[in-house]
Amino acid sequence: MTTFSAAIVSSAAIVGTRTSAQIKRTKVKYMTSGLNSFGGLKASLGLPLCSLQTPSQTKGPKAKKQFVLIHTGGHGAWCWYKIVELMKSSGHNVTALDMGASGTNAKQTLQVTHFSDYLNPLMEFTASLPADEKIVLVGHSISGLGISKAMETFPEKIPVAVFLAALMPGPTFSANTIYTEVPIFHN
Repeated sequence: MTTFSAAIVSSAAIVGTRTSAQIKRTKVKYMTSGLNSFGGLKASLGLPLCSLQTPSQTKGPKAKKQFVLIHTGGHGAWCWYKIVELMKSSGHNVTALDMGASGTNAKQTLQVTHFSDYLNPLMEFTASLPADEKIVLVGHSISGLGISKAMETFPEKIPVAVFLAALMPGPTFSANTIYTEVPIFHN
């Protein structure tokens, strides 16, 4: 069985200064009995999936959420295809984005000279959402930095994010610090 690490983090835990930001990790519930389960459906993905519900939320009808899935470097939205289908069949709205010069994104590799160029599809998508729409970001690996940046930029639209085996800034290591102090990340 393959395992992974994930943390579910609220925007309030991400947004803040280097000294005042606090990361609060939420326990991740793994469903590993036999085949993996998501939303009552069975699937053999080979990965335990995490539940995005707290025990108090499991009573009564499930609230449908808008998930935005962000791939890691060297991948594209295609890498989420099994998860997208499972989540959609559970009634959730799911969008898997192709980041700059990835998948079907029109940018060429040489046009992505900074990390902000790579993140542009995520930032444009989030900016285009209505002010009252909330999304759950899911980022894998290096995309942890991208979803952290999006959470800092749009805290009112992103109340929670899932860092799936992802880089996760902490109280003294924020995404904004990276973007201002590491030359490749800013223009």
